Amino acid sequence: MAIKNKELVWHYEGRSKSGEIVTGTIEATTAVIARVKLRKLAIEPLVVKVKSKWSFLTLSLGGNDKHSSVSKNERKLGDFVKSVRPDEIHALSYGQSNRDSEDKKKVKRKIKDKEITVFIKQFTVVIRSGVPLLRAFDIVINGVENKNFYQVLSDIKFGVENGLSLYESFGAYPKVFDPLFINFLAIGEQGGILESLLERYIEYKEKSDAVRRRVKSAMAYPIIVLVVACLVLSVILGFVVPQFQAVFESVNATLPAPTLIVIALSHAVIDYWWLGILMIVGLIIGIKYMYRNIPNFRFFMDSFVFRVPLFGDLTQKTLISRWTRTLSLLFAAGVPLNNALRSIAFLVDNYLYGAATLNIQHGVESGISLSQSMESTGVFPAMVNQMVAVGEEAGSLESLLKSIADYYDQELEMVIETILSLIEPLTIVFLGVILGAIIVAIYLPLFHLGDVVG
Repeated sequence: MAIKNKELVWHYEGRSKSGEIVTGTIEATTAVIARVKLRKLAIEPLVVKVKSKWSFLTLSLGGNDKHSSVSKNERKLGDFVKSVRPDEIHALSYGQSNRDSEDKKKVKRKIKDKEITVFIKQFTVVIRSGVPLLRAFDIVINGVENKNFYQVLSDIKFGVENGLSLYESFGAYPKVFDPLFINFLAIGEQGGILESLLERYIEYKEKSDAVRRRVKSAMAYPIIVLVVACLVLSVILGFVVPQFQAVFESVNATLPAPTLIVIALSHAVIDYWWLGILMIVGLIIGIKYMYRNIPNFRFFMDSFVFRVPLFGDLTQKTLISRWTRTLSLLFAAGVPLNNALRSIAFLVDNYLYGAATLNIQHGVESGISLSQSMESTGVFPAMVNQMVAVGEEAGSLESLLKSIADYYDQELEMVIETILSLIEPLTIVFLGVILGAIIVAIYLPLFHLGDVVG
């Protein structure tokens, strides 16, 4: 038995039969159904978003940007970081998040990337074989085990059945399907090249997912080690040290400063462990909030990560690979350069590279070449700038961008291997120093216990 979802109020902007722009609200359980209802009212939906009590917080892009022009002289990365304002990239990302907010009411649990990739691959194979679109939905949806994903795909199929395009139907779920995929649907439908674009997207998705998995594996190991080290230290300070303290107090031993420090830490762990947990949780929540809502803080964090040894190199190579591969893919789809750069600005998910991409877009709009605009920001290595310049001159920018992405994928593998090879000895040294210091501090009084007892 199907569960009846609560109807939401949707604010819409559309075009009537006479060509006039009309706005208003309509009730529907999902954005797809809202669009279908508007079509039945002879209104072509342009914007449909859930009406929220927080809508006054929505930011809009506009106004003059004093940093929109790009200097002809090369500026170093430090100069770019000092001069750029993250407000524009924040407005772009935050506006995207607001447009995505309706999705949070419809998808209660996260759908895995692997499930989405498998669906897109199966859907592409089925429509390539000549199966009608709605029949293709039935074939693929019936094999989906995730109930949440099944409901999402059923809603998308409902929209297509009632006259919506694939772009409009899939676009109602931007938290499930990324903007690149949704844009490719629009381009493919308009140009009649949907199958070939989906195949390119699958290739891109598989490589991106492989890189993401490798990066996660490199980041997960030190986090696990840190958590285990904290647990071990908590056990030692909470249970082992008090036992030794009782022995010292029973013989009235004079304790040296290192031992007193360890005992003080033990008391802090025993008496204020709850405060420590609250502080850690509060710190995590506070950082997440500031990272999401304060553009200057997020820009600082996204810039600072590049200064961290090894992990900064890992982050930079990951972003360059994603940036160049996405731009290559958009070129292959025939997306204009300005539109492609604006899409990449929030797809890279890093405010430094997002702001740099918008700077590059402004430079291209003012007539400066792509390579010169990239060079002016200072965020791309010289090799990348030079290869882009060669691609522009030779008219083979798409293939060269793909080559750059492949090269940085290989570099990523080397960086990850280096990180994994260094983490183990560094972990041993770190734990050895910490635990060794505690053990020495505990055993120092034992060396003089014989004198005290005697």
